[in-house]
Amino acid sequence: MSRNIRYPVHGTTQAPVTQTIRIRTRLYVSKQDRLVLESLARHFDSLQSRDLARRCKDGSNSDNTAWADRKRELTAECSSRWAGWITKNSNDAWSTARRNQRRHLSDLESAISTIERKLAFPIHRISERKAIREAEAVRAKTENRKPRTLYFGYRSAHEHAMKRMRLDHLKSERDKLKKDLDDSVVHITRGGKYLMKNRLHLEETGIDENTWRAEWYAKRRSFGANGETSKLFGNETIRVHLDGTVEIDLPEKFSHLANVTKFGTTRYRMEAKAVFSYRTDDWLAQVRANRAIAYEVVLAAFGRIYLDASFTPAVSSTMAALRDILADPAQRILSLDLNHGFLAPAVLDHSGNLLGRPAHISLVTEDLPATTRDGHLRQAITEVLDMADLYGCHLIAVENLGFHEMRASGREEQRSSPWFQKVVCGMPTAQFCNRLVAMASRRGILVAGVPAAYSSIWGAQYWQGTLSSKSHKI
Repeated sequence: MSRNIRYPVHGTTQAPVTQTIRIRTRLYVSKQDRLVLESLARHFDSLQSRDLARRCKDGSNSDNTAWADRKRELTAECSSRWAGWITKNSNDAWSTARRNQRRHLSDLESAISTIERKLAFPIHRISERKAIREAEAVRAKTENRKPRTLYFGYRSAHEHAMKRMRLDHLKSERDKLKKDLDDSVVHITRGGKYLMKNRLHLEETGIDENTWRAEWYAKRRSFGANGETSKLFGNETIRVHLDGTVEIDLPEKFSHLANVTKFGTTRYRMEAKAVFSYRTDDWLAQVRANRAIAYEVVLAAFGRIYLDASFTPAVSSTMAALRDILADPAQRILSLDLNHGFLAPAVLDHSGNLLGRPAHISLVTEDLPATTRDGHLRQAITEVLDMADLYGCHLIAVENLGFHEMRASGREEQRSSPWFQKVVCGMPTAQFCNRLVAMASRRGILVAGVPAAYSSIWGAQYWQGTLSSKSHKI
């Protein structure tokens, strides 16, 4: 008599559908355009810094009334539309900093518990560990069972002492972080703390003050305006016409730079044209219908100036729900395994049976600059989505690797292991998942996160031993 054995594994999550589009174009500005944009960037840089300091000072006591007061204070130096963008950015920066504090506290707690657990074990050198493992293997064979999992402490007295010192340091950092969380104190540096610290060590970094200052300004000097539905071309403050003409509503302080003063307006019309070469049709549809478009002018490094446009299309991609896809026996699923240096795809049927193994997709991101790494990610994800269209897959399943938890305590578990530094820390898992979800949503393809129990944990527990034996009995 046969019986069906089921191993219920829960935890499959559907990734949120991303419909917002952000596109960028470079503005090839004239000298006058650059003069105006740099003047505005310096002005808004000062206003953003001041408002962010005010927002951090308010802490968790900030409410809609405090927000309105900040906006009213800024309106006197720009306009209500500019002030709305500045205050919203400050609120978002504060909220992000609070989330990062909680995440960092969780990582510290994980590292502290790992060190305390390992310190509780006696010190065993490598030779001693080998002897204990061999003795356990012999004992398991004698008792006709599998060898037990053995846990060890640190390898030497020196390492044991260093870890005690590190434990004290982590506890001190945890206590400070808890105090900041209780007092609603956040630490934000516009431009980045890493770049700020480099200012104190220019000789060690190998750059001069002018180069550092250019990078610092490139990180800080940007300004933008939120979109407004039913307004001409979707934005009254930064207006981009259908032919690419860019007009900027100037604060009263810069009214002398205006070249459009009809009906009492003070606007500056740029000589440079904005030409969006990506998703042009979506942007044109948004502009023609006067739907909201948020624009941001970015003064980047090397003197380059970019214009970013963000909007949500009126007609979004239609996507089936996860339960509908799983309920359809004819649906196919493209499963992805993110590895060090490549993606391993597999086409599955509704029941999870393997239908085909397409060729691996190269994804080399090791020791690459952030921009180059992002380009490699986009290229690999584009190939994944093309493959999903080719095989008729409406769902992409990706394993939840859990590398965040491993990175939090991996230093205490793996020490300076080359495998840990190269594989675990080198794989851009978060960037890959974020890019995949955003790009798949625009193709109408659903993304689901699958727990490791469906692959490595489940397979090792129930199938690996059976399939590795000489005689299979399933």
